[in-house]
Amino acid sequence: MRYPWLENSALLNRPYLPQDYDEAIGSVKVGKIVFVEAACADDQTQAEVDWVTALAKDEPRIQGIVANVPLEQGETVLPRLEALAVNPLVKGIRRFFSSQTEVPLGLHPGLVKGVQCLERFGLRFDLGLQRGQVPVATELVRQCPNVRFMLNHIGVPDIKNNALDPWRQEIRALAELPNVFCKMSGAATLADHASWTPEELQPALEHVINCFGFERAAFGSDWPVMLSATAYPRWISAAAWAIQGCSETEKCRLFRDTAVEFYGLPPVLQA
Repeated sequence: MRYPWLENSALLNRPYLPQDYDEAIGSVKVGKIVFVEAACADDQTQAEVDWVTALAKDEPRIQGIVANVPLEQGETVLPRLEALAVNPLVKGIRRFFSSQTEVPLGLHPGLVKGVQCLERFGLRFDLGLQRGQVPVATELVRQCPNVRFMLNHIGVPDIKNNALDPWRQEIRALAELPNVFCKMSGAATLADHASWTPEELQPALEHVINCFGFERAAFGSDWPVMLSATAYPRWISAAAWAIQGCSETEKCRLFRDTAVEFYGLPPVLQA
């Protein structure tokens, strides 16, 4: 499949398969995987879902798929959503907000109707934002109270320049809406790729936890995009360091249970 946004990336414009994932995680034990769409060419979004569904037959850790559907087209996407909902692996949809100048703040007029359609099929919505779009995401959430949302990449704060305002205030306002969860992902790629430290990531990660709590915060690797800034085990360590002092129950929420609950994955079997 073709991923136009990767065509100039020597690092990412190549296949990344389950065996590559196993090499990347090293000694980290991963029990469940949710595949999140990767912005392939618009005419290949169903093919991407079909491909990952096929991979899951040999890779049982793949227990969820977040697909890509042009929800800004409103109710015209209902047939596509209905077809996807037949696949038990499909748990939600992600559609990045537009950055086009003719769409103020990126909230497309049809997007609200499209997101509201997700409720009919029990699908969630992953909020794919660009920097500065948290307020418009908040407005979208307000208009879709019966849909569950997962904010991706902690809302894309400017960690690299240590400029966390007005992101702090915007995140707090978004977190006041009870149907929004937050994925703790992408922090390293938002920092200086060559020189970041866990200490530089901690203020943003700590703020997310303070706003959403462990009940609505879920770890995300953002692999393989993360490879531009970090190795998988290093990002795990940095995230764990940022929440040092929390309880084992809280760690389980962040690194497993919140995602299992949000995406409706098979329950964790207790020994």
